[in-house]
Amino acid sequence: MKNPTIRKTYNQLRNDITFGKFLPGEHLSEKLLTQEYNVSRASIREIIGQLASQGYLTFEPNRGAVVTKLSLEDIDITYRILSRCESLAAFLAAKAPEKGLLERLRGCHEEMQNCSSDYQKWLRLNDIFHGLIYDHCGSAILTDLIYHTRSRIYRFRMIQTNPTMIKTYNEQHNKILNFIRKNDQVSSERWMMDHLELARKNRFEMFSDLPGLG
Repeated sequence: MKNPTIRKTYNQLRNDITFGKFLPGEHLSEKLLTQEYNVSRASIREIIGQLASQGYLTFEPNRGAVVTKLSLEDIDITYRILSRCESLAAFLAAKAPEKGLLERLRGCHEEMQNCSSDYQKWLRLNDIFHGLIYDHCGSAILTDLIYHTRSRIYRFRMIQTNPTMIKTYNEQHNKILNFIRKNDQVSSERWMMDHLELARKNRFEMFSDLPGLG
């Protein structure tokens, strides 16, 4: 999305779906959305189309766009795909990491240590940390695949991760960073795989306790 207004509205609507302003199964009227976000009908249609392609919305006969209902199977499969793709990206990125990449990873990692109480800020930094790795893996095909897959797990993080788990994630980030710095491709790949596998199990357990999922 090149238009900054459309991109901003897309992010707002995506976040509103992710964090529960619009609930699974709820119909989203184009007319009401144009009023809610103060954008044109054409912009809303573009945003709805993008969110539908990413799994946030589903089109139903005689209803139009509705918020997609979550399923444990979706969470499980999506994280399994992501763990394989991102671990490969870490392997490739560790081969010859640029000095600038290591500095940015270190800066992002350090900032994440100080915001465990601000979950949404930590999530943004987490996305940046991971994005730096697959943006520098050297494969446009792999990078595009990861971006598309990660867009589908965003709403699975609507339930706040507890501080203990965030601390564990931060420790794993530090391991990944150090192995990339040492050009240790095998260890970078293994730790990224373990990191995403832990996230998959954690999300699966948390959502297993919610009614209506299974």
